[in-house]
Amino acid sequence: MTDDELIETFLAAQAAFTERMHAVGEDQWPLGTPDAQWTVADLAGHLVDEHRWAGPLLDGLGMAAAGAAVAARWEPPGRDGTFLVPGWDEAAALSAAAVRADGALAGSVEITRGRAPAVEYLEEMVLDLVIHAWDLGTAIGYSKPLPTAAVTAIYPLAQAIVDRTPAGMFAPPAEVGADAPLIDRLVALTGRRPR
Repeated sequence: MTDDELIETFLAAQAAFTERMHAVGEDQWPLGTPDAQWTVADLAGHLVDEHRWAGPLLDGLGMAAAGAAVAARWEPPGRDGTFLVPGWDEAAALSAAAVRADGALAGSVEITRGRAPAVEYLEEMVLDLVIHAWDLGTAIGYSKPLPTAAVTAIYPLAQAIVDRTPAGMFAPPAEVGADAPLIDRLVALTGRRPR
């Protein structure tokens, strides 16, 4: 996948997550998700936080400096829709601008697993967006399918992404048939059981 194709895939996956964020009902924030550790609000807060970090990291800041930049600008994500939806919209706009910036993917970034190519960082963000959009949609009963192009683009990279992710970030893969839909095979790779 070229850098331009990766950016387009990121933007499509981000738009899919945004659709689901705006579909969460007021009473749905405490619901559980397929990621057993998180409620809908926890999952949303994770994505808000992750996308706040993208700009500082892609600008070349190390983890400590990026964390300080994020903390100086924002409060930690809240746990209700009053904060989470506009917080997501702002963070998503900033991360989209950061990945579109000239040369954003040319260098490397410092992330929790160490220094990595910016392209790998963006691949990981795409997988996170697709998987968590599926989590969120499943939790709230959102029936619109994920964008086929984004799922198709990230699937061939997913095993490598999972393999380079620190232990414990994903549950062991769930079993699905070889003829299962591509999205089911993708989420199963991250330990989720398709429904």
